[in-house]
Amino acid sequence: MEKTFPDTSGTQQSAHASLAWGNQPLFTLKQAAQYAICTPRYLQKQIRAGRLKALKPTAKLVRIRRNDLDAFLESGSSISVDT
Repeated sequence: MEKTFPDTSGTQQSAHASLAWGNQPLFTLKQAAQYAICTPRYLQKQIRAGRLKALKPTAKLVRIRRNDLDAFLESGSSISVDT
């Protein structure tokens, strides 16, 4: 049985739907860290090292494209997914 909870509009939403990242094109540093299951500091280090692309509209604001994060995660994989 799937748990439901009220969202900000007062309607019921499934927990599974809220965990799906859907078509969200940009992540904040915190969201990207949750998506990648790592710390924001790790991602900051990867951005500084040039391994992860990020958008910096202002000096403090950082946004990461989902496609760039997925490419970064795939590039570091050491286990082949081919069967």
